[in-house]
Amino acid sequence: MSSARRSAPSPAGAARPTPRRRPRRPTWRDPRLAGGLVLIGTAVALGAWAVNAAADTEQIYILSRDVAPGTDLTADGVLTLVDSHPGTTVYVAAGELPEDAVATRSLQAGELLPSGAIGQAADVDLRSVVLNLASGLPAGTAAGDIVDLWALPAAQVTAQEPGQAEVVARGLLIASIGEAGPSLIGGSSLQVEVLVPEEAVADVLSAVGAAGPLVLVPTGQGQ
Repeated sequence: MSSARRSAPSPAGAARPTPRRRPRRPTWRDPRLAGGLVLIGTAVALGAWAVNAAADTEQIYILSRDVAPGTDLTADGVLTLVDSHPGTTVYVAAGELPEDAVATRSLQAGELLPSGAIGQAADVDLRSVVLNLASGLPAGTAAGDIVDLWALPAAQVTAQEPGQAEVVARGLLIASIGEAGPSLIGGSSLQVEVLVPEEAVADVLSAVGAAGPLVLVPTGQGQ
């Protein structure tokens, strides 16, 4: 008998072990690899676009408070600067504001300064007058509202002649509203700066110099 042992034959019907398959390395034709490359490329492109967009800005003037026509735009506290994307000449960029620039129409706080809303003081036929009012203004009244100026009678001489309130000027524009203070006739007064058409300045100043209290009545309009 030979010393070499022969392997015993496998019993009939026994399953043979399945050979292990080595995982394939992804190739450029693998859709998963192609999709990953597309996602990476897209992310890089978006990142580069965001960086370029953030760097491609310029400073634009913005209103710090409400202003009325004739307001000096170069005064302290009227304008500030914000970063904005260029490509339009509709708004005034930093360094492009004229030295004697005034607003030619009402503007609201937080609004970018439009190029078409600035002019020179000579272009606005309005004069600024400060009024000490005998009474306050209705709630919601603000710069840019149009008002009429009324003069109240100085005193009621007799019950038979109580006197009447008279309109001094119509269509005045509120430029700013100050703080209330003591009134000469008792109580408190409110200081309001109004813009007066040149032809009405004399009447308004005459009313200011008279003894009667002054009252502003909003017309419900604004500019």
